[in-house]
Amino acid sequence: MTKTEVETYLLSKNIPFEPYFFSEELDPAKTPIFKTLVLKGNKTGPVIALIPLNQRLDYKKTAKLTGNRKIGLPPVEIAFELTGYPHGANTPIGIFLHSPDYVFLFDESIYRFKEIAISAGELHKGIIISVDRLVDLITPTMADLLQ
Repeated sequence: MTKTEVETYLLSKNIPFEPYFFSEELDPAKTPIFKTLVLKGNKTGPVIALIPLNQRLDYKKTAKLTGNRKIGLPPVEIAFELTGYPHGANTPIGIFLHSPDYVFLFDESIYRFKEIAISAGELHKGIIISVDRLVDLITPTMADLLQ
């Protein structure tokens, strides 16, 4: 099976991960799925937020944290232009590889887990990765981003 750009990068850096297909069952108490949201702020431009799949982003908190007056989800076409990934395949690692100057935010609840599942950059394909390794790689701002 062909490796995604994210998987190839992680292998080249000797960062361990486990391939995962989103059709597989995971124990959410042990390995939750986190989703990558592509946002656009009126002052900062692109903002990438990583939050638990079953949670909702608090836009006011996120705008204040990033110094924006307004922040929101851009149209799908704009999100694709900003990241190079289709809706549903955005991945913080891949976006970071191509656009390290974007603002990256991770919800602080990520620290409740040893590892999480995130997108690998293709629809329905993910990876399970250590939270510590992911945070060390991207060095995001950690904050309470949830409603």
